[in-house]
Amino acid sequence: MMGVGGALRGSAVRVSAASMARDQLVHAVLALWRTQVVLVFTFVMPLLWLLLLGLLAGNDAVGPDGVRVMQFATPTAIAMGTFFATLPPVAISVAEARETGVLKRLHGTPLPAWGYLVGRIGAALLFALGALLVTVLLSVLLYEVRLRTETLLAMAVTLVLGTTAFSAVGLAIGSLSRTASIAEAASIGSAVVLSFISGLFFVGATLPAWLDTVASVFPLKPYADALRDQFNPYLPGRGWDPAGLAVIAVWLVAGTVIGLGALRWERYRSRSAGPVQRQPVRPTPPGSSAPPSSLEARRTTDGQATRGRPRVRRPSALAVLAGQSRAALRGAARRPGDVFFSVVMPVGLFSLLVTVQPGDTLTDGRPAALVVGASMVTWGAGVALFMNLPEGVARARDTGLLKRMRGTPLPLPGYLAGRTVAGFVLTLVILTAILLLGAAAYGLRIGPAGLLLGLVVLLVGALSLAACGLLLTTLVPSARAVGTVGLAVLFLLSFFSDVFLIDGPDWMATVGSLFPLKHLQNGLAAAWEGAAAPVPWLDLLVLAVWATAAGALAIRRFRWQPATP
Repeated sequence: MMGVGGALRGSAVRVSAASMARDQLVHAVLALWRTQVVLVFTFVMPLLWLLLLGLLAGNDAVGPDGVRVMQFATPTAIAMGTFFATLPPVAISVAEARETGVLKRLHGTPLPAWGYLVGRIGAALLFALGALLVTVLLSVLLYEVRLRTETLLAMAVTLVLGTTAFSAVGLAIGSLSRTASIAEAASIGSAVVLSFISGLFFVGATLPAWLDTVASVFPLKPYADALRDQFNPYLPGRGWDPAGLAVIAVWLVAGTVIGLGALRWERYRSRSAGPVQRQPVRPTPPGSSAPPSSLEARRTTDGQATRGRPRVRRPSALAVLAGQSRAALRGAARRPGDVFFSVVMPVGLFSLLVTVQPGDTLTDGRPAALVVGASMVTWGAGVALFMNLPEGVARARDTGLLKRMRGTPLPLPGYLAGRTVAGFVLTLVILTAILLLGAAAYGLRIGPAGLLLGLVVLLVGALSLAACGLLLTTLVPSARAVGTVGLAVLFLLSFFSDVFLIDGPDWMATVGSLFPLKHLQNGLAAAWEGAAAPVPWLDLLVLAVWATAAGALAIRRFRWQPATP
């Protein structure tokens, strides 16, 4: 009987552990659903990219058997969605759970380590499955994409092995990152870079052979190439790619070993942290009076005491602007993700996009480095001023900071102007880095007149993007939604505005010309072309109209506190 009882108790423990793992899975799914980065990169960007590919490439039949163009473009959207659904979410969630103390508390519960990891990785895999199903469903319904029955088994193995490997790499990044912000920047940054060098964001372009070789070492390119072959109806065989699967499997093993070996249950201690030295409180000797406080000791300009209520000197408008700008820049510096997307990513994309151009000039005769430089400065300005700025303002509103700030002498224009100046300073950093890199590596030369005119265009464009971003905060209810909508709109308009140098149909260019992003890119490129180039008055006018109209509407609709449900 004792043996039976022990067996029952052991079974109960196993059931309990499995139940806790299941609860962790449910909790992780809900947590990912509330994370804006996951929603954007898992569902919004792949679906937008699928629709854009349909607009750019069309969906004409390419053969007598009725195979459509989107048959060859759909695998790219599938690879993008499943990749971004696994690697960044696992990395961010693990690092965030450790930083907030969740892992430490879980370590003291009966939940085993494998139960927690099953929950996190399982949630990411479920999101990858959701992205896959949505993408395939839309492709079949909208673009008549066909699934090849002879490659379904190879496709299933590729999807399972690939998404599991990406999750393992995400676990390694999250375990090695000291903070959640570093994990976010490292995971999303590496994912974006791998997507570009693996050809996911290029339509009809051929990457250099050396870059293709480098990308083949990482798991995303063999994963995407295998999916493309499995969708291609003109390739023989059943879609197996042993060499590609071997590369993915190596990354699965390496990510698992590194992730489990580096996993910490407690947060990293600050390197600068030390014991707090408390100053002893010295008692006042008997018979002596306490020293006057700083408030009581202050005098007015005429030498009279203020009776404990000193006259407070209001800071000048310039001091308020400088203080708010410094605060915004310090906040951006503490968020590696903001620095990466607004500064590092545009500079890296500038180098990559110039490298993949077939020549030094574009089809219209303009220097490739000049046009790409203007495009990447425009993208960086959009990230800093249309995405990061409104998200920061909305976050301050949602946390109650703006409501408390309303009771201070700080005026609303001073607060918003300081945030805008900080975004413009980041844009100047991007501009300087791209021009220096262009001059050193690609022979980009811009005269003093072009630099000065370009600064004027950039200033007006920055005001326009900041005004549109602030207007976005008044139209969208929460900071989470502001970041999601902002990134989606910026990503979509970048293709309509030819920021990524994709030659789309004329109607897309017409739509893009209605918005400020295209005019900032065109204005910068025109200003840099030389002294003989005319002043881009039309671009400046459109940017000024957007800055004025959107800014006035944003100030009119601005809220100091979250909207009541």
